[in-house]
Amino acid sequence: MPGSQNDIAACPLCGSSGRFTYAGRDLLLDRSETYDYYQCAVCHAVFQHPTPDADTIASFYPETYSVYSQERQPKKRRHLENAVLKSSYGYAHLRVPLLYRLVAPLASTLLYKDSIYYKPNGRALDIGCANGRLMRSLESIGWRCEGVEFNAIAVEKCRALGLTVHHGDLESAALPAASFDLITVRHVIEHLPNPNAFIKETGRLLRPHGWLLIMTPNSQALGRKWFREHWFANDVPRHLVLFSSSNLHTLASRSGLVPRITRLNTTPKIILNSIDYKTGSTGRPSRKSKLRRLLAKLYVLTAKVTRKGDEIYVIYEKA
Repeated sequence: MPGSQNDIAACPLCGSSGRFTYAGRDLLLDRSETYDYYQCAVCHAVFQHPTPDADTIASFYPETYSVYSQERQPKKRRHLENAVLKSSYGYAHLRVPLLYRLVAPLASTLLYKDSIYYKPNGRALDIGCANGRLMRSLESIGWRCEGVEFNAIAVEKCRALGLTVHHGDLESAALPAASFDLITVRHVIEHLPNPNAFIKETGRLLRPHGWLLIMTPNSQALGRKWFREHWFANDVPRHLVLFSSSNLHTLASRSGLVPRITRLNTTPKIILNSIDYKTGSTGRPSRKSKLRRLLAKLYVLTAKVTRKGDEIYVIYEKA
């Protein structure tokens, strides 16, 4: 039975009381079981209650889960992107044709704004590295990388590509303190039952002035307000906590992490998939509809203007 609006539960971020807001099911895998979500009255985090145990969480990720698909080669980086990295992000060692070097300063004001600044001989850790695509991309531009991944099949695929990947969670990896200049956490923290302990551990692993990059769904997104339980980025039941930029900053500050860059991004994909969830579309996905693609582009513009994008992109610096 779904909860009621009178039901309350403790927030996993701040410990305050949260009230039942909706029950959702696994729309991605089309499963019928429902899961209850609450919203904290103080920090406004949205969280699944009761928190599932480890075995239950593992059952949310079948072997066919798409992020584990193997890619033997990362996508080839374009000359223009390399030029922007070289001119604006510290990648002086990259070789770039002269024409691209000339246009890079202007291009950097418009393109590749989520690029990561380079640290010479920098060590990077990708948590939830899946098929290792980001690790290979970072290594191709000069970073020395390690990964952490809980899915055994994904770990095997990464290791077959020569990547250094620890099997398990961040705690079980038992990595030395102050080991990394960069830690990337892309669409991972929302899957974790104890984000407080996780952020504390990332702070321990970072070197002074190291960076923690987090990408996670925005609980304050315009699309979530419109589509509620059909919002694609809810990803019930895999997403255990949905954050706002405010409560994420508060969480990070407890571990001495200071926000340096915060953006609220969005793409047409999330809204198109949300339309499919809402309409139950299976025969003709919204991405094939010209009208819906146009509406999605208008949504992206609206979300940008109102600062209610679907994804939080933030880089923290360790003090």
